[in-house]
Amino acid sequence: MMNHFVSMKPRFVLPRSKDVIDKGVVAVLIPRILMLFFCLTWRLRKTAAMVAALFFAGVTLFSITLMAATSQVVHDNFVLIRGSVYTMGTPEDEEGSRKVTPWNQPWINYSETQHQVRVSTFYMSKYAVTVAEFRKFVEATGYRTEAEKGGFSVIYSARGGEKVEGVNWRHGVLGKVRPQSEDNHPVLYVSWNDAVAYCQWMSRQTGKTYRLPTEAEREYACRAGSTTPFNTGQNLTTAQANYNGNFPYKNNPKGIFRMNTVPVDSFAPNAWGLYNMHGNVFEWCSDWYGGKYYDECKPAGTVINPLGPATASYRVVRGGCWASDVKYCRSGDRDGINPSDRRNHVGFRVVYTP
Repeated sequence: MMNHFVSMKPRFVLPRSKDVIDKGVVAVLIPRILMLFFCLTWRLRKTAAMVAALFFAGVTLFSITLMAATSQVVHDNFVLIRGSVYTMGTPEDEEGSRKVTPWNQPWINYSETQHQVRVSTFYMSKYAVTVAEFRKFVEATGYRTEAEKGGFSVIYSARGGEKVEGVNWRHGVLGKVRPQSEDNHPVLYVSWNDAVAYCQWMSRQTGKTYRLPTEAEREYACRAGSTTPFNTGQNLTTAQANYNGNFPYKNNPKGIFRMNTVPVDSFAPNAWGLYNMHGNVFEWCSDWYGGKYYDECKPAGTVINPLGPATASYRVVRGGCWASDVKYCRSGDRDGINPSDRRNHVGFRVVYTP
């Protein structure tokens, strides 16, 4: 006769470190430690074995808890973005959709052609990198930004862009040194190369590979499952994001123009817990900018984790900024600038792959 109780014996399975980080120590480790104890005592049923099991359980719990606690410090500000297939780009009739126009430079086109993309699972920071965070990097490494080495940055205003000497990551949108009260604002005047250096430093500090998001990851995370011009729906107000409210979407009412960045945790996050994916600062992406890249991708069907063109002159920026017309804050809006540029409306956020 078959012994139906054999399959009921408890089994101990080691927890995955990702489960510990995602669900927490109490939710994952305590049940596993208790199961370990019962597995050992089930087989041996001796006092000595019980003592040994308890000791081993305690040591294991302490070690993994310490590991998880240390990791959690790094991952507190990150959100798990589960991969999937989505439609990247914008419908042709979407208000503000970028198209080739006569004034476009011949080597830069602005195609937002819709095409299918699959992105893998990744973690993204809830916030853009702040002044305080970038300061820690500089103080720890002695790093000098391209603005510091070159002696200037570009400040954009209604008059256009103007080179201003002595302006770097310590300064605000008007070129004045930021007060301590703005430590939680996004860092400005950092080039693409500076942002990559920051990611490399984070990688050395943690043993994980931090990087800038790809353009596909950035749009996917910004949309957070939405298919509308903004992750807030058909409109974006200045109560929801920081942009130039004098230029609202379609015929909607005007909003306010703050003429400055705001703290990175301002406004409600999108459906996936990410803050300021629209407005505040444009954010660097890892890709080279290819104006017609989307048109090249479309015939391929579903493109898996696209990385952009092999080479080009500009790097992608996304999201719009504090000075933008709202149409440049759309989920599908894209632009490219020189990777060595440092401006008063460009920052970055980081991602890593589990």
